[in-house]
Amino acid sequence: MSVYALPHPALRIAAATTDLVQGILTLYPQARILPRTLPLADEDISVEVRLPLPLDAIYAAREQIHTLVLPLQDHYDVLILASVVPLTLCTG
Repeated sequence: MSVYALPHPALRIAAATTDLVQGILTLYPQARILPRTLPLADEDISVEVRLPLPLDAIYAAREQIHTLVLPLQDHYDVLILASVVPLTLCTG
């Protein structure tokens, strides 16, 4: 799908978010993906990806998800922040 086929910013953001979530869940089916409540002003999409992995695997996951984000940003002309954190840090 071309950016030109999605003239409205909301449609580009929705399509990019769908592709992002599908891509993350393909790589990490156990992921919990949550919207960030306070995105930066210039972010179109801001999510937190929580994974039940040890810290060393989190670093590798960050790289894989970053590799997924870059082409989506270019394709849809949006700015995406996907932070990856261990699930154990999020549960109390």
